[in-house]
Amino acid sequence: MRVAGWTGRTLLWVLPALLITLAVHGAVTVAPTFPWRDEETQELLVCDQCPPGTFVQWPCRRDSPTDCVACPSRHYTQFWNYLGRCRYCNVVCGEREEEVQPCSTTRNRACRCRAGFFAHAGFCLEHAQCPPGAGVVAPGTPSQNTECQSCLPGSFSAGSSSSERCQPHRNCSALGLTLNVPGSAFHDALCTSCPRLGLSAPDSQECERALLDFVAFQDISFKRLMRLQQALAALGARRRQVSREEGRAASQLKLRRQLAELGAGDGALGARLLWVLRAARLAGLERSVRSRFFPVP
Repeated sequence: MRVAGWTGRTLLWVLPALLITLAVHGAVTVAPTFPWRDEETQELLVCDQCPPGTFVQWPCRRDSPTDCVACPSRHYTQFWNYLGRCRYCNVVCGEREEEVQPCSTTRNRACRCRAGFFAHAGFCLEHAQCPPGAGVVAPGTPSQNTECQSCLPGSFSAGSSSSERCQPHRNCSALGLTLNVPGSAFHDALCTSCPRLGLSAPDSQECERALLDFVAFQDISFKRLMRLQQALAALGARRRQVSREEGRAASQLKLRRQLAELGAGDGALGARLLWVLRAARLAGLERSVRSRFFPVP
């Protein structure tokens, strides 16, 4: 407790002595103060505040210091204060949040968004997934959404993900294989062990797989893709509805499954597929298939 009304001369004498003491013994936390008028004597006093985790039960008097009492359960004071009661821990973590700091006598409860979510405008929103053809350059955090970037040439991302980066295309020649379909931003390079003899080679099953991959993963327009689906349906293949909104990667995978239904194990896959390409008016793709898999001796 200090009595208000010290003269400027007194302060000038006390301040240097205080600075010397602090320099010798190291910095000491000095309690902040607050003005208080004694209700009985009406004397204006300067009282010490209470430290964090406590509150003022009784202000100081001329002959007694401030009476500080610890905060009760589920209450706190974070700073030096002269409050008559502690604050209530009123923060409640939501369904998409997790507790990072429990309620204590000196801190309110603190929450943050759970893994897979980030804070935005007071809500925890799910991290965005990078679409096929794009990869993660900065994973999402509790305070920031996922950052995506289109895959650069030589890399790809085949699916939607909030964690996967673009992956480099495989090197077919390094694996002792032949490049069947060049990689794109949406799929890996497709390799094959099918020799130049095509479907007449001894390993015809591998060559049939390479043929289906070669057709399914060509970079054709959506309009041509629909014509190809219609021609496949005419041969009895189950039609798998494809929409523009699905994107190229999903469309190519559906087409690949639909093409696989042409292979009945009777060795007629090549003939059926050439008929489908002709019916779909895909002359350029038909010529590429003949050149690659049905070479003229």
